Amino acid sequence: MSDTDSLPDTAKPSHKKIEDFLSGGFPEVSVEEALATGNILLDVRTAEEFWKGSIPEARSFPLFDNLERAEIGTIYKQVGRDAAVVKGLEFFEPRLQQFLCSLSAIKSQQLVVYCARGGMRSVSVVRLLREHGFRTFQLQGGYKNYRQFVLRKLEKPVPPLIVLHGQTGVGKTMLLQKLPDHLDLEGLAQHRSSLFGAIHKTPRTQKDFEALLVQKLKKLPDTVPLFVEGESRKVGQVFVPQSFAKAMKDGTLVLLSAKLETRISRIVQEYQICDEQSIQQIDSILQSLQIALGKLKVEQLRKWLKQGEIENIVHMLLLDYYDPRYKHAMSKYEFMLELSTEDLNQAAGELIGFRNEIIDSC
Repeated sequence: MSDTDSLPDTAKPSHKKIEDFLSGGFPEVSVEEALATGNILLDVRTAEEFWKGSIPEARSFPLFDNLERAEIGTIYKQVGRDAAVVKGLEFFEPRLQQFLCSLSAIKSQQLVVYCARGGMRSVSVVRLLREHGFRTFQLQGGYKNYRQFVLRKLEKPVPPLIVLHGQTGVGKTMLLQKLPDHLDLEGLAQHRSSLFGAIHKTPRTQKDFEALLVQKLKKLPDTVPLFVEGESRKVGQVFVPQSFAKAMKDGTLVLLSAKLETRISRIVQEYQICDEQSIQQIDSILQSLQIALGKLKVEQLRKWLKQGEIENIVHMLLLDYYDPRYKHAMSKYEFMLELSTEDLNQAAGELIGFRNEIIDSC
């Protein structure tokens, strides 16, 4: 028996049947239609492609792994499309039933399938699923088209912003969660935007960060000021889009403050350093601070780390590292409001009232 004897008739490698399998009246949808409520997005690219950037809430169902995709690509370039399709079918056929079974729970829902550019991978899956009774559509232009959609959205003007500034540990992120119409950039980036910001986090890629930012902005009003935490252009491993960075610079600035003891307590509570992996991460970061803090202070910090004296570490880092740098960075800013975050609920109420005054004055 040849490698293709057990394939469905529509998948056997005659030129005509390959054309039948890959062409025909495939229903395509635009990016806006694909993102409509109720659609389930299926990403059939490789796991590596998915990790580098995907559409928010899309589900990964890779047709091939990286090696298989590379081999198919080589055949496509050296032999031609038909031979590449045949090789793809050979790879996928043993996984066909498992693939269909994995989708059985969502068979009654509308599916939108995409690959890199709206090519053979998504076309073949749309045809396959429709032949098995699924309501399936192809995303026009694939992920590349979606990526261009995101970049176009990021070029548009950003709503007015109320930007919360304050020293490390004052509770900016905690306060943000108590406010309406807020945008948590650190949450989107999965990074606290500090030397230790990736601990207990899985930082997102630039593409995923921007996709989530566009998704979040769509859900927020564009006629009233949004609350956002003050950030530099870089949040961990990702960069804030230029249009948004400009809106933050031009926004209404608020300075938050809290007692040193409160700041230390909040930082210790947030990071929860008790596992070996986190301790190793912190130790590595502390060693990188020798130029900034000096060898003796770094040795003391590492000693406290071994002893579990996290509060002492936070105290020294705030006074000798974070606060001096923050004071220098904030010296050029003009704040329209200053308030204490000792009581976060009270601070949230004051900020909401402050925003209402801005809205009423417009």
